Amino acid sequence: LASRPLLSVAQNILPLRQPRRPHSMAPPDFYALLGVDRAATNEQVRNAYRDCAMQHHPDRGGDPAVWSALQRAYDTLSDPQKRAVYDRTKQDGSVGAEKAFGQAFAEKGEGAAQQRGLSIEAEMAEAKGKGSTLAAAGFDMSHAQGFEAWMRNQKGMGKQSFYTAEDLLRSRQYGNIEATESTAQPLPALSATAVRFDAHGPPEEVLYVDRACSLPDKLAHGEVLVHMLAACVTDEDLLRVQTPLTVLNDFPPFNRTNNKWEAVPLPATAGVEGVGVVIATAKNVPTLKDHPLEVKDWVLLRPEARRRPAGCWSTMAVVDSSMLVKVPAQLMPVRHLACSRSLCTAYRLLEDYGSLRPGDTIIQNAADLPVGQAVIQLCKMLKIRSINLVPDDEAFEQTKELLVQLGASHVLRDNAKVGEFIDALGQMMPRLGIDSLGGEAGKRMSVALRPGGQLVMHSLQTGQVPTISPSLLMYQQISLHGFNMAQWVDENGVEAYKDMLNTIGELVQAGNLELATAEAPVRGMEPSALKAALSSHRRGAAGRPRERSVLVLGSEAAANEVYFELQASIRSMYGADEPQ
Repeated sequence: LASRPLLSVAQNILPLRQPRRPHSMAPPDFYALLGVDRAATNEQVRNAYRDCAMQHHPDRGGDPAVWSALQRAYDTLSDPQKRAVYDRTKQDGSVGAEKAFGQAFAEKGEGAAQQRGLSIEAEMAEAKGKGSTLAAAGFDMSHAQGFEAWMRNQKGMGKQSFYTAEDLLRSRQYGNIEATESTAQPLPALSATAVRFDAHGPPEEVLYVDRACSLPDKLAHGEVLVHMLAACVTDEDLLRVQTPLTVLNDFPPFNRTNNKWEAVPLPATAGVEGVGVVIATAKNVPTLKDHPLEVKDWVLLRPEARRRPAGCWSTMAVVDSSMLVKVPAQLMPVRHLACSRSLCTAYRLLEDYGSLRPGDTIIQNAADLPVGQAVIQLCKMLKIRSINLVPDDEAFEQTKELLVQLGASHVLRDNAKVGEFIDALGQMMPRLGIDSLGGEAGKRMSVALRPGGQLVMHSLQTGQVPTISPSLLMYQQISLHGFNMAQWVDENGVEAYKDMLNTIGELVQAGNLELATAEAPVRGMEPSALKAALSSHRRGAAGRPRERSVLVLGSEAAANEVYFELQASIRSMYGADEPQ
């Protein structure tokens, strides 16, 4: 990346910089990926992408990682402005983590965060130039246009028509199809300490600590045994305990797609997000084309929108390798890895919405929780003012002091006194509102936005969507958006997610991203301590701000110890000649 000043802002956006990797991997050459030279026309780029899609699309048996790279290459090279930025920056040398992040963000312009859509004028001009005619029905398309339209409309609809043998073996939809025992890895009798539930309901009432939770007697095809290190207590964790989301499968639009929520067999272990170390694998896992893992790999639970939770609130967990993302060992402190989805959510909210530039203003509620803390620190690096709303409770002054130390521009009480709220804002009119609460809290923020501002929901702690006045929608052009990290990963691929984690890891290692969380060890946890960990993020007490709890499940040293004991047990089961 170039090292020019942050305030030197180009006219267009680069959606996500290809970050420096910890092992000095060279960035991919988008021209080489598509097989075109640097002077290729837009039509040549489009034709090359179509040819690559016929060969590498996952629905045709292609490698998802290759397909993700091809999509990024086409998205960049098909846009003249993005292509110009890529041609100028892809060979730049490395700079400091904060400068790299700021420079990547600075290469943005007005409106560039929005997806490129259809230009009717351009399409009509192209049709006229080629001597084409418009059919009366308006649906005559070339084969290439039809194929592109089909691919575009598969997004978010689930797997379509083409399945590999590995898909069938790994899919829970086809429970009667199993791999042969030759790929399984038998295990000795193992048990773990886990946070479990026997029925859906209020988390504080249905969750309990099971100190002798039995694990399966083998690792089936594609499975690994993970020694969990830590897991953050998030709103999604609590939602999946409280409600079986499979009820949505019967209602539109969910009943019209193949993306169904998987049922959670009860009793179950809670937990959708966490970090751990692999200590055993099924025999086929290290050689898999997709999601290969080896013993002692560090892994995160992959954000999943529809699959049932992996159950990571346990000292050990058996997980399908396709639900894991390998990360460099100690990419960042364990508590940061446990909260990595919050860090990534903050990154994406600022990157993808509001067309933000240095000197702009954002407003957010629940600013004292991990997403809000990360937003504050990223805004400080990017020279963006942040207005931060926090609970009007006994710990307000302590919370304000903490957020100001992180870099908050303004910290205000979040309450129903709209008049005082507007007076406190003065002339500040934020371009972006980040809503974690929904309901009336989100509605208050919408009133504060400048004309054309965006309100983005990334969590709904109240369970209600903000009710925005029609006058704001029609005359102020305020727009309402929803963001979900699992959906983003589905659309952009695991490799893009890993790139983002590497970039965030660089910022953490440089001391630019701190997190205030509360640790809650699971071993020896009493029911009262569990209830406190589940509710610590809801309201602060006198002299103590509220905090997200991070369940402490193990350590790297303990993982190594368990690994050696496990290998000794396996050898004793099958003799010294049994392969490890």
